[in-house]
Amino acid sequence: MLPLPNLDDRTFEQLVREARDLIPGVFPEWTDENAHDPGITLLEMLAWHLEVQQYRLDRLTANHERKFLKLLGESPLPRAPARSSVVFSGADRALKLPVGTVLRAGDTPYETERPLTVVPADGVRLSVTTASGSREVSAGDENGHAPFYPFGQDGEVGARFSIRFREPLPANEPLSLWIELAFDGGLEAKRIPPNEASFVPSGTVEWTYWAEAEDGTATWTPLPLELDETYAFHQSGSIRFHLPATTRRLSVRMTGGAYDRVPRVRKLHVNETSAAQGFSHAVVETFDGTGAPDLALRPRHALFSRGVVQAQTRSGADGGWVDWDEVESWPDGPSRAFRTSRDDATGEVTVTFGDGVHGAIPPEGVGAIRLIAVSPELYGRAACGAGTGISGQRVKLPIGPALPGALLVQVGWVPEGASAPVWHDWRRVDDFDRSRPDSRHYALDDAEGELRFSGGERGAVPPASGFPNIRVIGLRVGGGAIGNVKEGRIRSSDDSVVAESLIIENVRPAEGGAEPETTGEALRRVQRGVLEPDCGVTEEDIERLVLAVPGIAVSRVKAIPGFRPGLRNYPEERTLGDVTVVVEPRSQREAAKPSAGFLQTVRNYLEPYRLLTTKFHVVPPEYVKVGVRAIVVVDPRYEAKESRVHEAIDRWFARWDFGRSVYKGDVYDAIHSVPGVVYIQDVWLMADGKDVFKEEGGDVRIPPNGLVVSGAHEIELLSSGR
Repeated sequence: MLPLPNLDDRTFEQLVREARDLIPGVFPEWTDENAHDPGITLLEMLAWHLEVQQYRLDRLTANHERKFLKLLGESPLPRAPARSSVVFSGADRALKLPVGTVLRAGDTPYETERPLTVVPADGVRLSVTTASGSREVSAGDENGHAPFYPFGQDGEVGARFSIRFREPLPANEPLSLWIELAFDGGLEAKRIPPNEASFVPSGTVEWTYWAEAEDGTATWTPLPLELDETYAFHQSGSIRFHLPATTRRLSVRMTGGAYDRVPRVRKLHVNETSAAQGFSHAVVETFDGTGAPDLALRPRHALFSRGVVQAQTRSGADGGWVDWDEVESWPDGPSRAFRTSRDDATGEVTVTFGDGVHGAIPPEGVGAIRLIAVSPELYGRAACGAGTGISGQRVKLPIGPALPGALLVQVGWVPEGASAPVWHDWRRVDDFDRSRPDSRHYALDDAEGELRFSGGERGAVPPASGFPNIRVIGLRVGGGAIGNVKEGRIRSSDDSVVAESLIIENVRPAEGGAEPETTGEALRRVQRGVLEPDCGVTEEDIERLVLAVPGIAVSRVKAIPGFRPGLRNYPEERTLGDVTVVVEPRSQREAAKPSAGFLQTVRNYLEPYRLLTTKFHVVPPEYVKVGVRAIVVVDPRYEAKESRVHEAIDRWFARWDFGRSVYKGDVYDAIHSVPGVVYIQDVWLMADGKDVFKEEGGDVRIPPNGLVVSGAHEIELLSSGR
């Protein structure tokens, strides 16, 4: 560890002497430096204040810095795992992958975050039907790309994109697609985060499946989606669903709206799931107790098929848990016992409880039963310490580094008159400031890989025990930058069936993996965050917020205070509390107007930042088409080069600001920039647009929310040699 600097390294006398030494250079007329002089008295007071400040700064520790962060509502960010989307191909039959299936990029483990049924995807046929007809498209060419417009090049309402499978898709199984979109010309937008309520799609779609009835009739039937990460084809993402019935055909139809960026599919993958970097050593799943005999439970996580299975049930009203014993055959009497069976073909695990005569019946209640899976590496080490009853106890985790979100710790003790311990869950906290003396809290020290318990005044202390009464029942290790790998690096699996039967590939880079944040890094992050607008106070604040709206591509934005649509004579006339936000979308189309969904998305996003007395008006730009008629005298070598003048004027208008009037002098400047122009004989401006006013001298005044676009130009070139 580096030695800490001494900040309190100057005495009061040194500070006063340093200040006196500066007087001749700063203010030579000050010649009386004796103690009776009022100026010296002020210097001595400031030196005293500085000495006290140095003393206090020198006493600050990392703990003080964490408290300062807490005052700002912040804390160092914990360890985080990287995440990616993984696609499985090459299946010759339906294959179920449970949540927690282990994948690898080299030696780095990842686990699937949801169950998936992998279906045969060979021979998938895609077609697009628009008003002009139907045509087949490809899911991938020799380069792995197949750019096509699923709803036509202009995004037609009623257009349908269909997917036909060779084998029927199973019903009531978790299925998914991955749709990768391509946006040309810099039309990519900031990715829409999950469950983003402010986003309103510009175009709306409906997913359907081909449902065949018993009488032989068939029709397109709405398909309820579990998740649409594409937000109706506005970004690349996953489509997750359960089919109500088997089918070979899926489709998606554009039902309304108008896309600001017409979607184009670059790649379509079947059998996609998300995977997070890390490895689970202990997993807990909770079930309801029915009170019925011979209760059978089927846990979902893959660790149950390869690990040791344990069971707990609630004990009374104090929130404790008691362990049950795994047995091979049922005992006589109502003892707490359970049996585990595994299906070798599917890998599914079933946990069965007794009938009251041979084995006890678990208690009835919501969340009354827990099943725990422990990896072979952790089994026997999960009980990681015995309570000492002494404040500030620290217990080393058996395996690390632990991901905080998956860590579950229990502390047990034997109640009076009982023969077996009762285990209680302890909750992880960042610190013990809000803990009461009876709060069952602990803190995770990531750097040391330890569980830290409190001193007793704030937070309870694990009781002294003659057996290891501190254990982990939920533990997942991993996280950090090591998980941030490129596309195509996740290729193998620990599951032999998956590794031998399927081709594995992550279709996008794994991102988001981070080491735990230090206090210094957290302070710097908070300092940067201070510069970000928390509310729309100034014009720059509002414009910066609009440029950060996820899911839309903004070309230009202008916030106009004191203006509302329809107001004349601005800025001479202004309205109180009104702010008009003019937004131009990035688009392939010239003079593109934002869709209703685009504008509503901006409104929704700005609303939390709005001042109480402010009213936002989010509007499209009023395009003003300005044409130029000019007579230009050029060098004889540049005759018949009218196109160069056209291009110069078009470039000049392309970077025009909102509401800026068009002066003839601006056009003179644009034309004079063309090589070969000797002088300009005359210029006339022609304007077409709403609320446009032409000045007596020929200049064009446009409204504050107006935006100039280049119109038709008439350029006459005269040779200077005539």
